[in-house]
Order: sequence, then structure tokens, then C-alpha cells
Amino acid sequence: MKKALLAATASLGLLATGCATYQSVVPVDRGDHIAAAQPADGTLFCVISNPVGNAYMDALRDSIQARGFEFKVLPPGASIASCPYTATFVAQRQSYWRDFLSSAEIVVYIGGDRAGKANYDALRSAGGLNLSNLVVPEAKIEELVDQLLPGMRPKQSTTGTAGAPAAPPSSATPA
Repeated sequence: MKKALLAATASLGLLATGCATYQSVVPVDRGDHIAAAQPADGTLFCVISNPVGNAYMDALRDSIQARGFEFKVLPPGASIASCPYTATFVAQRQSYWRDFLSSAEIVVYIGGDRAGKANYDALRSAGGLNLSNLVVPEAKIEELVDQLLPGMRPKQSTTGTAGAPAAPPSSATPA
């Protein structure tokens, strides 16, 4: 019985280790050239739209805006030098039992020069069990942007925690 359980566990382990998605990120260089281009709040970050449309453009917009950029979508064929920060973005959605991000490519240009690139492909598997469709697409886009723009973390909210009770007023009465 123990041998059968051990064999089943080993088979499941081999099945799980055979699964893989492809993800590669070359982050925006933090060298002198890029450091001079560090964004201030409101710096324009443009994304050139794919002619056939993009799944999850809203997720990309939210990730970019959370880092203090102003976000603008440019038409297909626009120049990569149109904005201080420009990106091309291609994302595809598929659905099995729910929608998932099947692939994404984000290429970032600063001043027209290529500065970083992120690729993700959930369908490029080495066989075995592939659980990529369980990843929340918006979370994967956020992860790619986070790795692509290191050090440009989302801004913290200054409004406090929603729904938290207000602190009681301090009443210092002399004893």
C-alpha cells in the first residue's frame, strides 16, 4: 500500500514539474540614461494599440496609473517616440472553463529607445499539468508591470482605510 501511494505521489510530482508557462522580463534599466527619465506624478505613458485589439488593456492602464503616470492609448502605427514613455502591448485571452490570459507582450520605450520587455505565454508548456488558467489575468499583468518597472511601485493611498472607524477625540481632563 505504501509503495502504491509513493508511486502515485511521485507520478503526480513528475506531472506537476513538467508544467511550465513561459515568462521572461528584461526590466527597464535603472542606469544613468533611464534614471534621468524617472517619472514625476503625471508623466505621460502612452500605449500603442494593437490593430486587432487587446485583452486586459484596463488592467495595464490601472497598473501604469497606480505608479503615478498619466495613461493614454495611441492608435496603431503611432510613433514609439510620441510620448516620454511609450509601450506596445499585445495580450490575448482564452477561455476553457473561465477566461485567462494566454499570452502577453509589453515592450517599453523611453524617448524612443527600447528600455525593457516582458513576455508571458501560458500555452507554452513542457507538457504535464498546466494550471496557468487559474492565475487572475489582472494580477499577472500587475506582476509583469512590477517586474518591468522595478522601483516604480504603486503609490500608497493617503485617504486611509475605507470603512475604518474614526479615532475618538482626545479628551484630556485635569484630575
